[in-house]
Amino acid sequence: MKAKYLWLFAAMVVVSLTGCKQEEPFDTQSADDAPLILKPYNESGTGSFSYDLANPDTQLFDSVTVTPSRYTTVNWYLDGELIFTGVKINMLLPAGSYALRIEAVTESGKSTHRDGSVTVHPYDTDPYSAAPAAGRHAAPGMEVILEGQNMSKVDGIIISKDLFAKDVVANITPDAVGDASLIFTMPAMADGRYFVRLKDSEGKTYGADAVEIHNGAVVLSGFDVFVPGEAWELIGVNLQDVASAKLDDITITELTVTATSVTFTAPAAEVGEHKLSLTNKNGSSVLFITNDGALSEVTAIVSAETTIWEGPVTLDWNADLVKVNKSVMDNVPVGSTIFVYFDVPEAEYHALRITTPWWGDDLVAQIDGMENVPSPYGFEYDDRCKGIVDMVGDMSVVGFGLIINKITFK
Repeated sequence: MKAKYLWLFAAMVVVSLTGCKQEEPFDTQSADDAPLILKPYNESGTGSFSYDLANPDTQLFDSVTVTPSRYTTVNWYLDGELIFTGVKINMLLPAGSYALRIEAVTESGKSTHRDGSVTVHPYDTDPYSAAPAAGRHAAPGMEVILEGQNMSKVDGIIISKDLFAKDVVANITPDAVGDASLIFTMPAMADGRYFVRLKDSEGKTYGADAVEIHNGAVVLSGFDVFVPGEAWELIGVNLQDVASAKLDDITITELTVTATSVTFTAPAAEVGEHKLSLTNKNGSSVLFITNDGALSEVTAIVSAETTIWEGPVTLDWNADLVKVNKSVMDNVPVGSTIFVYFDVPEAEYHALRITTPWWGDDLVAQIDGMENVPSPYGFEYDDRCKGIVDMVGDMSVVGFGLIINKITFK
């Protein structure tokens, strides 16, 4: 009898152990699932995020949570370059500002991503030069001026195709060096985006953002708005061979051209949108560098508005970057509408404040979350606004995650 119970007990143990065998009945992950990036996330619930690193010795350190975890590879890109593969990154970066993309790709080829930014601040004693908001553009043989800090310590410039300067395209000796800037001549190289690194006498390198090389004629700015009957100046590189401009059906051949500019008198045109193009002496089209890429024809506008400030400038809470002085604001009649033209790039969040240099003591407008606000943003320049400007001396536009292109009034 005792043996019988022992046999039953043993059988129950076997059944119990078999029943507890992990068949993963609730695990629905498969290689065919669409990937999701669950973390990191931000307070706004959007898929963008940013990292602000105090110096080049502060690591970019974070991890991501993805699903389906067992079938997903995580890739980290800076300015389009793959710098790391894995769910946890721990890496030192040169000083500079970078576009970040975290991409999750499954074994079946399905993917998703999040876009953000990484800013690495230089040490106060380091040589450093940040590209302006519109970026750097140059041509082979062109004299390039880099403005920055501690530039007198620089005795060499490295141009590289990769972030960590392993694929060096050129080693350049500066033509002239000062503490706040240096000058060098860009050597021959193919079209494309290159990283710039500064080198001191001991061979140590420092981040200095990037440069875009153009071997052909390109226009960079000045093409979006014009005033009929007035001089219209377009700024770019390799423009010395431009032969004509065309606005709608009107061809203009009386031009003043240099390597960096094309100037002509804008023809009569009605308020509204018009098509603009340029042609070189050999018949080729000049490209316009826009937010939508390089285009051979762009839209130019005749506006009833008067421009009182032009950028572009990327807003950052740490600096009062867009200021319209009282001497300019004196030309804006009370009752006018002021328009702030902006772009909304990928950023952790987007905020706009129109205020004074006191930054909030006297707010004209404050908007958090500009993603759904159309450009331009307009507001009335009333007696209160004028009183603030008269008292303080400026009107400021501050905020974060926006590119301010221009400010006008009508």
